[in-house]
Amino acid sequence: MKRRIAGAALFGLGLLSLIVAAALAWVIVPAQKQVPYDLQPPDVVVEASNATFAQATTLPDGEVEVAVQQGGLRNQTGIKPDYQAAADLTGDLAGKTLIWNVYQATDRVEDGSPVNRAESRIALDRVSGAAVPWSGQCHNDMKEVKTENVGCIPGNVNFTGQLYLFPFDTEKKTYQYWDSGLGAALPMGFAAEEEYNGLPTYRFQQDVPSQTMPMDAELVEGLLGFLAPGAHSGSVSYQASRTIWVEPQTGAIIGYQEKQHRELVPDVGTPVVLFDASFQYDEKTKAAVLAEAEHGRNLLNMLGLYVPIGLAVLGLILVVLGVVVARRKPRGEEHQPAHAAEPEPTAVPHA
Repeated sequence: MKRRIAGAALFGLGLLSLIVAAALAWVIVPAQKQVPYDLQPPDVVVEASNATFAQATTLPDGEVEVAVQQGGLRNQTGIKPDYQAAADLTGDLAGKTLIWNVYQATDRVEDGSPVNRAESRIALDRVSGAAVPWSGQCHNDMKEVKTENVGCIPGNVNFTGQLYLFPFDTEKKTYQYWDSGLGAALPMGFAAEEEYNGLPTYRFQQDVPSQTMPMDAELVEGLLGFLAPGAHSGSVSYQASRTIWVEPQTGAIIGYQEKQHRELVPDVGTPVVLFDASFQYDEKTKAAVLAEAEHGRNLLNMLGLYVPIGLAVLGLILVVLGVVVARRKPRGEEHQPAHAAEPEPTAVPHA
């Protein structure tokens, strides 16, 4: 009886291990593949050497001057999650959406003088990492003259596609990736599987052909006045290319390269280069995003692969052991005959 009880206990424990293994691999871990609300992404810095760029400066008399400069550029992006705004979301966005405040600063490497400042508010899906429709989306390029800044006005932009994250279990396909110059998401296609910075990655490529860039007419007029004073009208042409390396399990972008070229095209005279630069992550950023991707990847592998495999092996062993123990007979019963043999009668000799 005791052996049957022990066997049943081992069998039940093994069955439980198999159930937990299956739940981890196919239910629990897949359900947890979403960006946590408390994720604080590291600051991202991209740098470009020998860049050409138009820079606005304030002269001693208070006047603003725009001139084309050359030198190194450093762009820093900082992200601050807005937990309260995410918690206040209702409807289809509730429980599924991140709200991020994004701050960007572009400075000259040589002297640290500011070239551009911008701020945004964006809603991102916690699983796909893509932007989702939200009335609070906004973007503001801060002006040189602070009194002209109106802040980030909700609803003045419609972010779509991937921006800072790719989906968990990124696929080898074409995604829509946000282009800030055109204010639209454009196709970014899978190019190859590559090892980057020690991790297996998917490399994606986006090429934006030369086209007219949508810009405020007053801003174009101002640029013409500084850089093409003989022109009466004009436009800005834009082209870009981006290469990114994505760790596919987590969707983390661990490598980034971008080339941008913008020209002021006046109705008379030759075009003026407003911006020409090739950016890539600096070494500190590469190390930070690599560490974050490795941590996420190791956690997913441990909980979604190694632990379930271990539990499954243990469960099978316990199930088999339980069956064996339950069916095995006690040692005494194994050697005892079914019935005792009757002694043969012995003849008694007659005297």
